[in-house]
Amino acid sequence: MVALEMSGSTAPAARVREAVAVFDDPDRLDGAVAELQQCGFNRADLSIADGERCRTLGIAYTDVREIEDDPKVPRTVFISKASVGDAEGVLIGGAVYLGAVVAAGFAAASGVGIAGTIAIVTLAAALTGAVGLYLRGSVHRRYVGAISDQVRHGGIVLWVNLHSPEQEQCALGILNRYAAKRVHVHEVPAL
Repeated sequence: MVALEMSGSTAPAARVREAVAVFDDPDRLDGAVAELQQCGFNRADLSIADGERCRTLGIAYTDVREIEDDPKVPRTVFISKASVGDAEGVLIGGAVYLGAVVAAGFAAASGVGIAGTIAIVTLAAALTGAVGLYLRGSVHRRYVGAISDQVRHGGIVLWVNLHSPEQEQCALGILNRYAAKRVHVHEVPAL
């Protein structure tokens, strides 16, 4: 164990044990993450490289092998394709709902008849739905772009925090079952 000098005494450096795996296929990654969560892993235990922060910090890599064992690489919580789909649905549905409610309130306050209210609500829902659809497209493009960028650099690195030998065994089995590449365990300093 490594020791750090701290005001005249030595204290053990905190270490984190992680399983590391690289995925070429985002769908296999989604499946592995879902099964890891069923096995008891928390979302906070699962992370991938944060490509946007890497670019902002000037961390460039041409091959994912350069970062898979580097504890300084910025990470982010993994977001599944299903979660992105849920967010996209909320953007569209929320925009339609908000537009319809505001328009109905406006029509009621203005004393517009039923036919006029229906027309105003329909138009408002369509317009705000179009805004929601645009926002959904933006979220979708950003997600697909981030995943595609990592795949182009050799794959999507998944780090899994391990808290026990049983978790390690479970994680390694799942990662191998989902055809991850370069599955291994390492220890890194806790940040």
